[in-house]
Amino acid sequence: MYATESDLKKRFGAQRIDELKLNHIVEVAEGEEPEPVDVVQVALQDAEEEINGYIGGRYPLPLANVPSNLKRIACDIARYRLYSEQPLEHITKLYDDAIAFLKRVQDKKADLQILDEQSKDIIDDEPKNKPSTAPIGTTYTGGVFGDSVLNMMPSIK
Repeated sequence: MYATESDLKKRFGAQRIDELKLNHIVEVAEGEEPEPVDVVQVALQDAEEEINGYIGGRYPLPLANVPSNLKRIACDIARYRLYSEQPLEHITKLYDDAIAFLKRVQDKKADLQILDEQSKDIIDDEPKNKPSTAPIGTTYTGGVFGDSVLNMMPSIK
């Protein structure tokens, strides 16, 4: 999971998260006993699935390392989901901002900045294995001029 109940409590306050847990209404049919549901875990799972829907096309899941911005986004989405009634306006705005960022990630207009634990390098969704220019001493592989034209040109030695 991208965030935990502890992360939610650190970010929004333990008392507020506990209040949301108590106020969450679980609907059951008349005469049935409600099953105990950990609504915080359900909200966090929903947040993870929503996030994965946006980033799964770019990054291999599960992520090697969860960046802090993704943890924050997961907390914002989970808190939005914890409100059983209409969430407050600023909570809805944080949720909308989180989804907007995820859409930018999906469209490759933003990156997650995931660090590789071993190398401490940022993992890119498209590794840059190709050099931007051909290394010195290699043969030209196509384009405007062929090898025969290039071989007629003077060399620098």
